[in-house]
Amino acid sequence: MLLLKKITVGLHDIIWNCLLTMTAWNNQSGSYSYQSKKAKDPELSTRTSWVDAQLAYRLVLKGQLSGKKCALLVRSHLQNHLFKLGRFEQRHCGKVLILGLLFLSLFAIGLKTSVVENDINKLWVEEDGRLPKELEYTKSMLGEGYGSENQIVIQTPGTGAKNVLTRESLLNHVEVVTRATKIEVHLFDEIWRIDDLCVKASFPSFENFLVTLLLNKLVPCVVISPLDCFWEGSKMLGPRRPLLLPASYGLEPITWKNLYPELLVNTLENNMDFDFDIVKDALRRAGLVSGYQKKPCLDPFDPECPVYSVNYRSTETVDSVAPALTGGCFGFAPEFMHWEEDMIVGGVTRNRSNVMVSAEAVQTIIQIMGEQDLYNYYKGTYLVSSIDWSQEKAAQIIEVFQKKFTEVVVSFNNQSNVTDSVSSFTQTSLDELIQEFSEISFVRIGIGYGLMLLYAILTLMNCCNPVHSHAGAGICGVVLVSLSVAAGLGLCSLLGLPFNAATTQIVPFLALGLGVDDMFLMVHTFSQICSSGYTYYQDQAGELVKRAGCTVLLTSLSNSGAFLIAALVPIPALRMFSLQVGILLLFNLITILLIFPAILSIDAWRKKNFRVDVVCCIESAPSTKVMDISALSSPSPTEDKQNTVVVSEVTTPDNIVTKLAAADYTEYEGTASYSDTGSSQNLTEASKPSTCCDNKTSSKCSALSLSWLVDQFYLPLVEKTWFKVVVFVFNTVLICVSIYGITQVKVGMELTDIVPKETNEYRFLKAQSDYFGFYDMYIVTKDNFQYQLPENQKLMRELHGKISQVSYVIQKDDGSSREFWLDLMVKWLRDLQESYDNDVAAGFFHSTGWYYNASDDAVLAYKLLIQTGDTNNPLDKTQASYKRLVNDEGIIASDAFYNYLTAWVYNDVLAYEVSLASIRPEGKEWFYVPGEGDLLIPKAPSIQFARMSFFLHKLVNTEEIVKCIRAVRDICEDYEELGLDSYPSGLIFTFWEQYINIRYYLLISLVSVLASVFIIITFMMMNPLAAFLLVLTLSVITVELFGFMGLIGIQLSAVPVVILVASVGVGVEFTIHVMTSFITSIGNRQLRTKRSLSFMFAPIVHGAISTLLGIIMLAASQFDFIFRYFFLSLLALVVLGLFNGLVFFPILISVCGPSGEVEPEDLSDSSIPLTRLIITPPSSPEGHRARRRRSSTKKPLADPVVLSTITEEQSGASAASSHSSNQEICSKVTPTVNVETTITPYSKHSSTQGAQSKNGTRSFTKVKTKATVTVEVHTELPGYGGHDSPIVTKTSHSPPTQVEETNDLEGAGCVTTL
Repeated sequence: MLLLKKITVGLHDIIWNCLLTMTAWNNQSGSYSYQSKKAKDPELSTRTSWVDAQLAYRLVLKGQLSGKKCALLVRSHLQNHLFKLGRFEQRHCGKVLILGLLFLSLFAIGLKTSVVENDINKLWVEEDGRLPKELEYTKSMLGEGYGSENQIVIQTPGTGAKNVLTRESLLNHVEVVTRATKIEVHLFDEIWRIDDLCVKASFPSFENFLVTLLLNKLVPCVVISPLDCFWEGSKMLGPRRPLLLPASYGLEPITWKNLYPELLVNTLENNMDFDFDIVKDALRRAGLVSGYQKKPCLDPFDPECPVYSVNYRSTETVDSVAPALTGGCFGFAPEFMHWEEDMIVGGVTRNRSNVMVSAEAVQTIIQIMGEQDLYNYYKGTYLVSSIDWSQEKAAQIIEVFQKKFTEVVVSFNNQSNVTDSVSSFTQTSLDELIQEFSEISFVRIGIGYGLMLLYAILTLMNCCNPVHSHAGAGICGVVLVSLSVAAGLGLCSLLGLPFNAATTQIVPFLALGLGVDDMFLMVHTFSQICSSGYTYYQDQAGELVKRAGCTVLLTSLSNSGAFLIAALVPIPALRMFSLQVGILLLFNLITILLIFPAILSIDAWRKKNFRVDVVCCIESAPSTKVMDISALSSPSPTEDKQNTVVVSEVTTPDNIVTKLAAADYTEYEGTASYSDTGSSQNLTEASKPSTCCDNKTSSKCSALSLSWLVDQFYLPLVEKTWFKVVVFVFNTVLICVSIYGITQVKVGMELTDIVPKETNEYRFLKAQSDYFGFYDMYIVTKDNFQYQLPENQKLMRELHGKISQVSYVIQKDDGSSREFWLDLMVKWLRDLQESYDNDVAAGFFHSTGWYYNASDDAVLAYKLLIQTGDTNNPLDKTQASYKRLVNDEGIIASDAFYNYLTAWVYNDVLAYEVSLASIRPEGKEWFYVPGEGDLLIPKAPSIQFARMSFFLHKLVNTEEIVKCIRAVRDICEDYEELGLDSYPSGLIFTFWEQYINIRYYLLISLVSVLASVFIIITFMMMNPLAAFLLVLTLSVITVELFGFMGLIGIQLSAVPVVILVASVGVGVEFTIHVMTSFITSIGNRQLRTKRSLSFMFAPIVHGAISTLLGIIMLAASQFDFIFRYFFLSLLALVVLGLFNGLVFFPILISVCGPSGEVEPEDLSDSSIPLTRLIITPPSSPEGHRARRRRSSTKKPLADPVVLSTITEEQSGASAASSHSSNQEICSKVTPTVNVETTITPYSKHSSTQGAQSKNGTRSFTKVKTKATVTVEVHTELPGYGGHDSPIVTKTSHSPPTQVEETNDLEGAGCVTTL
């Protein structure tokens, strides 16, 4: 701390010398007038630089006071401009208000262009990182909307049950899935069904078109289901219209329920003139032999149960069918479609033999085409010939189908005979969920803003004295800040910053809360300025903006700068949130400093004219009235003319302290004029302690006001040493508990948190999270890799093997990895090589070709063997005798690798599509036609994009997903160093990879925000120690809030990161006002702490409560996520901010706070005597010009005077001020007063009564009263005398009388500062 103080002093001296060099400061003239009324303001002696930094700076320069010249210089310049700004706004309040509202309204119109962004890729994918580049590369290769979408049905046991693997449950599953596959969607004058949209495997094209057509009609949708272990799985496959063959074939209409593929091909072969060997070979490689005919039936007595079934018409009843699912199930093409247990069954229980006994969930996955695939599939076909077919229409069809799919599945739960719970989820459901979560709830915002408005009314309303109430200003302030929020969001929309969940759920309340905080401070300061009576009417807005504007400017710039710097974080959602809040805070600043003072100026006019608050058309009859004395005509100095003004009688039940002041008079240089009104306040006897019961119209004590409670109870407590120790110990314990809570924070966000409970979506996500955690994943290999080289083929296999060993990757039952595209291609080539070797051994080939009895596979192998890969010499028949398609190590011949690739892709179609390789670019189509003599096979282009497909399981929470991502990423990075450039792809990497570095980004954001706050406060306050203590407290608030999140189970995701970053901005509002008041006050640390709390406690608390009222509607949200992540977090933020800002921080600065900007000689002094704050500035050209302007205008010789009531000053200040040269008239009167002022030209023969001024005029003041009157007058009437010719009048009478006295300097019982 000592080192920091030394650094502070050194930095202060450096900056001070720089400012003196750069700034042309004229000590002889002021930028704004130092008014004689303000010269006796008690706050000037206790909060000197807060009231008038220029005066403090001059006194420090003259050596009359000690203080920080650099800080005072900056503050005085700032106050100078703000004072001018405030006076301008008051002088032109109507114009300023209209133009301000027009300005905000124009920007608010920009909300029409607002866009809500729900795309995860555009929100949470790190900008300029590896993931956006990977996604862009995938998009460039596959196109927009490529891929498939999963329609998932999950079934769990009903209440009290624990096993879903019963015949009854699985038959229910059959029924619900069958219903879902019969959905029809009517769009664009067409009927779209599941078999029009689903992903289907493909068979190769054959020479016989009829055979190709028959097989393609029988190809079903790809369905992953536990029902594939039973014959009932065939009911999902269709086709919708049975395949009809000629009656002579002796076959019934064919569907998968009765399809026996081997028997079908044999029947076709017997009845058609076509060589079916190639068809049989294709079916054999796919495992299509008996179809579903030999699988057990869940209901053996089902009329359609095939006779080939192992339990056909079996009377044996087994309740549990779990053993049949042990090891998983096989799809319609068993060689390529093996569904492991973890893909279809969850919550499994096994016996000692590792046989499945029961399960708590089953799921069926139906794959449908993505919008790009659907568009390309039907492009140019007859089905869409009458439609302006586009990818957007394809997306619309998919969306409508998915909605109806979910409705059909969910409606199944309403059947009386269904005891299990069935739920469904689609990509459309997820999109709608995110969209619903991101939508703006106008009802919630309206109610929140309404509560905030109501609180402002109740807080600022004065029922006892409606003239001095500020409820109308509060209403206008809340509405104005609301319009400011709308304008700021409108500008964000115009700048192209899309909205997201953070924008719609946090920003409206955060921005309004911060803006209303400043509004309360402005109203609080304005009320004190008006009620003190030391500021003239036309200067009230100037003084308001000068005093409170510095703090508002500091808080707004600190907050805005902090959020704008936080926008450096490369997460788009965080960046957009930070930019939006930063822009909104700048709009709030403009509103509070440029528009709101105009409203307060109108409110001041209302009070001046005794108009009731809110209902301004009603004039009040106050018990204490401020009376204007009419202006006198301006007589010529030579005219013997008398002007008299009589003040009407006022009757009040209390004694009044009155003062008579001249208006429109500037004692020193400058052009500001005095007010023609004052503010009024009833007083009690000086010796009597102030209580709320003494004066119910008191602005400080009215109705047990918060300020009165703070002064009476809290401030004495702050002085106690034991209280300080308790606060430090309590906060230390709280920080320790928070640190423990931080260690409990887990990274991630569960989807179950963002959906309402008791909904289909929640049940589905809960079941999927608890039982499955199933996702698909791809490893993409890129273009800068020579796939054909033997060493690179080995490298790809090694990469595939390493990825397969990750514990989250599903493997085969024997522990081996699933084949990827290269393995399937090698397997196909080996089969061809084996056929060729067999035919060669049988003598079916000769040196230049083959004989007629050679097999089709052998002929295809021969054609492949003679490919050279050289475009200049593409064929070499001699290679067939020694070349191998694949060597013993599984390495494909590198020279003709891309020729082989073409043949495999288009002739082993089913294997290629099952591999999901999606090799790009696609080569020229080439189909093998038996008997065709063309030997040349086109060469495929070099691979630029290829995928290895994997299935993941056990990813039940974010922690497990992040571990999986790290493991896969590490493997890819290792192989990238070996030359194999690859990256992982899939939903988990798109959505969850953000959590890998989220702690790092949180740290960077917080450090950036805190650093910016420190820098801004240091250079605006010129006080590094103050900035350090502020940043320390803000850090404590953030740590405690972070710990609270961990203790209530909030996971670290983008939303908590946003709230933690926002906590710094909110914390600034709770602390910087106190610090500003602290360093501008006079006295030791203890006294300055009490004064800062006394002044700032109420507006800070009111702002915090209004913020709470704004967010309280979040507690009623049906989303548990909104309640916990938003409401509880923001509630904790406000509570922790209040505690640290109004309890811990004041205790901290009372112990080690920075010194004040102005310091008395003895720090134990509670104030600086007002006599030390009086300087007599020399004449200036500006002052002479101002006086010449006043003398040249036709104004009265005596300026209008004001009779007003003010607060009695401290006795010390009174004694000091009684000898000042300022104009004073102080009287203590009974309720009825009559005052007459007479001004006549002076002549030598005139009476000696009165006082002579320099220009030969005499002034008389007559006071008539019905009670004892004590009047002391120190005056120099404007235009008639100087400082060396005061007129002093003192009267003291009991009965009604009239007294005139001059040159009497005795002290009166009441001394008033003007």
